[in-house]
Amino acid sequence: MPNIRIIAIFAIIIFAAVAGLAWPFLSNARPIYLTPIQASQWHIGKGSEFNPEMVYQISFNNTKFSTDLKFLPNQTGTQQLLIKINPPNGGSAINQIVNIGLVYDFVNTSNDAKPYIDVLDQTIFSMRDYATEDKFLAKDAEWGDLYIGANHEKLKVTDSGMTTFGFGSAKAYLLSYRIGANINKIWIVDNLPLPVKAEIYDPDGNLQYTYELVSLKASSTPGLTS
Repeated sequence: MPNIRIIAIFAIIIFAAVAGLAWPFLSNARPIYLTPIQASQWHIGKGSEFNPEMVYQISFNNTKFSTDLKFLPNQTGTQQLLIKINPPNGGSAINQIVNIGLVYDFVNTSNDAKPYIDVLDQTIFSMRDYATEDKFLAKDAEWGDLYIGANHEKLKVTDSGMTTFGFGSAKAYLLSYRIGANINKIWIVDNLPLPVKAEIYDPDGNLQYTYELVSLKASSTPGLTS
């Protein structure tokens, strides 16, 4: 019996010592996000091969206009995008065909189209900064880090479900992050190559831009019937 007591006391001492060494690491450990195996993944351009046509309303720094983005069939080895701009002043529509690259960086645009494509670059196409590679469409999935002044925020999926947009209803995934008193929001629909809606504020609380998909032709896109 004395030997058993000695062994038990010795075991308790060893356990306490190990726990004491491990505690600083365990206390600072961050929870690990486990992605559901069945979760779909998305990247900018996903579904472009189904040649959807997407019409957006955009408001950027008090400038409002609509744009028709039509993904053309790949007949040259490089997929192309037809961008049609409807200027806010009611002028003639501006058409520009551009090659689609991995980062949606369009060069050699016409002088008429360039100011509007620069706006698209900062709004609808800006998701290339976070999703040129596959990202999980699942709640709490993290998509990237944002450094806004002295603040460090995470862009992540915070909600999902059937949502009504200008083009109709679809299952959407809400990406969001806080900036000051506001929550910046971006909505993604799987198999559509671009986000379908966004509401973005600057650090001073001013609404910087919004856009929304108001018309969609995507009869060949999986999961959609429009």
